[in-house]
Amino acid sequence: MTNYGIVGFGRIGQRLARRWPGVRAVLVRPSQAADAAAIIGAAAVCTTLADFVARRPAIAIECASASTLADVGPALLQAGIDLVPLSLAALADPVVERRLIEAATAGPGRIEIAAGGIGTLDLLATAREEGLRRVVYRQLKSPAMWKLTPAATLADLDAISGRQVFFRGSVRDAARHLPNNLNTSVGVALAGLGLDATEAELVADPALSETAHELEIHAAPGNAMLRLGGRDVPPDGDPVDYTTFSLMRLLRRREARMVI
Repeated sequence: MTNYGIVGFGRIGQRLARRWPGVRAVLVRPSQAADAAAIIGAAAVCTTLADFVARRPAIAIECASASTLADVGPALLQAGIDLVPLSLAALADPVVERRLIEAATAGPGRIEIAAGGIGTLDLLATAREEGLRRVVYRQLKSPAMWKLTPAATLADLDAISGRQVFFRGSVRDAARHLPNNLNTSVGVALAGLGLDATEAELVADPALSETAHELEIHAAPGNAMLRLGGRDVPPDGDPVDYTTFSLMRLLRRREARMVI
């Protein structure tokens, strides 16, 4: 079974560690070490990047923050550890984007993008092969849920009484405004037209009690619309979306003899 490491140990990291065996190392802040040890055992807990690299996980799954990805990503790739970043909004900064791409190009580690909360990027990546003209990514939440994010500075959310688009721009622009909330949009952009040519819309809808994603694809092989919703959760709850399970699929594919 593929041995792997986790950078950051929040909800997604803990969920993955509990569901998928083989975690060799977890990189956490010293203040988090005791909590991490209670879940995976003290032997796998690292509080420095050097210690984490010394454990030689075959692949590192980053589920910490955009700043952490920018800080440790190039070093992991240089050490020959493959990297699966979840904090993709870090790439909205062209400097970070360039550093990570250059590090992956130099290797020997490589970057692999998981489908994350959107569930699949296969259709979009396939459409890119022929005549991909336009991609629109929409994220939809209730005004109450948007108010828990920096989107509260972009619109008068209390005044919204029906479904309303309150932001339109490129994925890069959207991710700059909400660096911890739009990682899925960056994954969509990387699979298709890039961060500057992929359109993003942020939608507030009082009728929603869940976060939803919509993906609109215009391409020569055919146009497509995808809508993905989550479970009903309170605004400050912990919705179980496709992110953790996309990581499990990625790990499974690395060791499978028949890949689907």
